[in-house]
Amino acid sequence: MLQPYFSRAALVYAVMSFVSVTYANAPVWESWGSVFQPEPYNQPYQQERRQFAPARQGNLQYQQVAYSSYSPERSPVDCGFAHALDLPDACIGRNGNTRQGLLTQAGYLGGQSQQVRVAPLWGNISNAALLETARELLDWHEGRSPGSLQERFHLREIGSSQRGSEAQFTGYFTPLLEVRQHPDSSFRIPIYRKPVGSLTQLSHAEIARNALGGMGLEIAWTNDPVNLFFAQIQGSGIARFPDGRELMLDYAGANGKPFRSIADYMRMRGYKPRNFGNEAIREWLRMHPDKIGEVLTYNPRYVFFTLTDGLPKTASGSRVIPGHTIAVDSNYIPLGAVLLAEVPRVDAWGNKVGIDWRLLFAQDRGTEIKGAGRLDLYTGFGRQAEELAHSITGYSKTWMLVRKPGYGHRSSIAGL
Repeated sequence: MLQPYFSRAALVYAVMSFVSVTYANAPVWESWGSVFQPEPYNQPYQQERRQFAPARQGNLQYQQVAYSSYSPERSPVDCGFAHALDLPDACIGRNGNTRQGLLTQAGYLGGQSQQVRVAPLWGNISNAALLETARELLDWHEGRSPGSLQERFHLREIGSSQRGSEAQFTGYFTPLLEVRQHPDSSFRIPIYRKPVGSLTQLSHAEIARNALGGMGLEIAWTNDPVNLFFAQIQGSGIARFPDGRELMLDYAGANGKPFRSIADYMRMRGYKPRNFGNEAIREWLRMHPDKIGEVLTYNPRYVFFTLTDGLPKTASGSRVIPGHTIAVDSNYIPLGAVLLAEVPRVDAWGNKVGIDWRLLFAQDRGTEIKGAGRLDLYTGFGRQAEELAHSITGYSKTWMLVRKPGYGHRSSIAGL
């Protein structure tokens, strides 16, 4: 299981070669654009020059997720204000992503002890019941048996302490870093693999002062300590080499130090970016390069990476699906659960233009994700995915789906 700053896997989805079947009100993250290329700038960290060769080679090309253009055939008002028990099936997007999500949920649950009840603080449901739910949803998705969604499933409403009957959503993403195999005058910030022994306990400040230098632990070099910092917060990244080769920065461990918010530190010090979002903090640090070391190392936590040419996995062992994978507090919502939610539809400029009813898959967890009503939705990677992550932040109607015992052709062994 990946354990980034927030103990959450923020992972990357490679563009696969498959054809998605588009239904009415299909998911909005279906178009794919070029990956944002970070603007290089000089950094204050100083490291000695050493030779390096990446751990793995490969030529996977990753692309970031983007919203598709708004279609007037969709009916966000009709679908958005439908009562839970009267939700028309046509409002819920079904395509290759949702099918893959249901298959991976069923695969994960099939490997668990069936009679064990999970998520005791809210869900309190057996893995067998979750597995039956995923299988029955797949039958519904494929049109293999009669009956509407509301006839087959209980819809257990997920609320939050802040908004009562609505869940609180945030988004997470995977940053992109420009890297080099060898350091030079610009690319002198090392990205480390995990050391052994007591070296794993070094603080961020000690590592920034070159405490790991000369040990051959570097897997790549970047010119952007700020973006590296955000990759460590998210728990993963994409490393792009000058020849266009792109490899995963996969989580390899952390130094065991507590996370501290650099935004809180900047407020305490009286530093004044235009706001305290990630992009505004980036801008402020680029305008004040002498403050980068001070601000970033206020957070003593440090994450180590490995370079891989494959896709990392979530806490449930599945690969992320942009726009559908969510991180949850598994004390409340079990891994393997399928949720139905109103997800904001956002245009190319970040404006909310409606909502989509969407199946979401509880595949990940995080220490900052607390309570049944706190959900974190994966948006993809790169700059646009980061903007989307900010755009979806808010509150939405959400339910956990549970198959009604005895419904359909499968025998129920689970109850609720």
